Amino acid sequence: MRIMIFAPNYLPATRYGGPVRSTHGLARGLAEIGHEVHVMTTDVDGPDRLDVDLESPTEMDGVQVHYCPIVAPRRLYHSPALAARAAKLMPTMDGLHVNGVFLWPGPKLARMAQAARVPVVMAPRGMLVPEMVAGKSRIIKTAWIALQERAALARARAIHVTSDGEAQSLARMGLDLAPVKMIGNGVTGPSRAPTPAEIEAVWGHVPKGSRVAFLARLDWTKGADMAIAATRAVPGAHILLAGHDQIGLRANLEQGLTRADGSICGAFLGPVDGMRKWALLAGADVVLVPSVRESFGMSAAEALAMGTPVIASDGVGLAPFLRQIDPALVVPRDQSALNAALAALLADPGRILRLQTAALDLVVREMTWTGIAARVAALFDRGPA
Repeated sequence: MRIMIFAPNYLPATRYGGPVRSTHGLARGLAEIGHEVHVMTTDVDGPDRLDVDLESPTEMDGVQVHYCPIVAPRRLYHSPALAARAAKLMPTMDGLHVNGVFLWPGPKLARMAQAARVPVVMAPRGMLVPEMVAGKSRIIKTAWIALQERAALARARAIHVTSDGEAQSLARMGLDLAPVKMIGNGVTGPSRAPTPAEIEAVWGHVPKGSRVAFLARLDWTKGADMAIAATRAVPGAHILLAGHDQIGLRANLEQGLTRADGSICGAFLGPVDGMRKWALLAGADVVLVPSVRESFGMSAAEALAMGTPVIASDGVGLAPFLRQIDPALVVPRDQSALNAALAALLADPGRILRLQTAALDLVVREMTWTGIAARVAALFDRGPA
C-alpha cells in the first residue's frame, strides 16, 4: 500500500519528544514491511525552522519526508504548501494517518482524503483528554473540536489510540465517533549499547543505587516537580533531569533540588539526544514518569528498552505494560505514593536486577515497530472507504 502520514513535527525536531520519535518509528516500521510511506510535515522547530529541503522529499530510513513551510497563523500550522503537495499525492494513496488535533492540516487533509475515497485513520495522540482540554485554552479548543475535529473523527475508518486510558477519555468526551482501535507504540533502541565510558560521562559523579532519571520537556503536565520532590525525600538519591525548558520552568524547579541540610539532590542536563540520551537511561537505576496523562509514554518505553525500571503515574498509557513487570511500578499521581515507591525500589538492588531482565523481555515481546506497523496498516485494508 501507499500510505500518507501527517505529523505536525518530525525528525530532526527532537524537542517535541515522544510524538516525533513514535511517528517516525511507525513510518519506518511500515516501510520495513513493504509499504510506500510519505510523511507530510512542516519545518517547525520551536521558535526556529529546520534546515531541510522544502522543495523535494527527503528519504529517511526508507520513508519519504515532505517538509513544508507554514504561514500565519503559526499556532495552527497553516501550510498552503503542505496542502498543495498532499493534493497531488492523495489520489494515489491507499490510506491517510493523521497525527494530532487542534491544527489546520489535520482536518484539511482528512477532507481531502475523504473526497478522494482514501481511508482515514485519526490518531489524537493523547490530546483529546478532558484534563488537557480544560487545562489551557478550553473555550478555543472546545470550539475547534465542534467545528473541525468532530467531522473528521466521525468520517474516519478508525480512531487510533495508544492506550486504554486514551480510549476511555475519548468516550468521556463523546468523541468515540468511529471504531476506536488500541494499538500501542513500539520502541527502537540505539544501534549499539552505550559504552561504560559514555554512561560514566553522564552519571560518573553519582553512585550506582542512587541514580534517578527524568526525561521529558519541562511542562506542568510532566511532573518534574514531583520527580524532584520524590528524590529529595529519599536520602542519598540523586536525579538528573533532561528535556527542553519550553515555558521557562527550570529556574523555579532548581530551587527544589536543595535538601533541608543544604545538599543538592540533582541537576538539569538540558535537552539530550542520541547516545547521550541512551547513556542517561541505561545508567539510571530508575526513571520517573509522574505525568498527568500520557497517551503512551515514549520515554518510559525507551527506558525499558535499555533494561531500566520505570515508576509511572497511573495516567501514563504504558502503565498496563509496567504492571506486567511489577504492579508496584504504577502509582497514583500522589507525592507520598511516588516517594514511597522510589524509596522501596532504591532500597532493593536485587529487585532492580530482576526488573531489568523483565523490562527487556517485555520490549521484545510487545514493542517491535514492525508488529505495530502491521496492525496499523490493517486498519486501511477493510473494504471500501
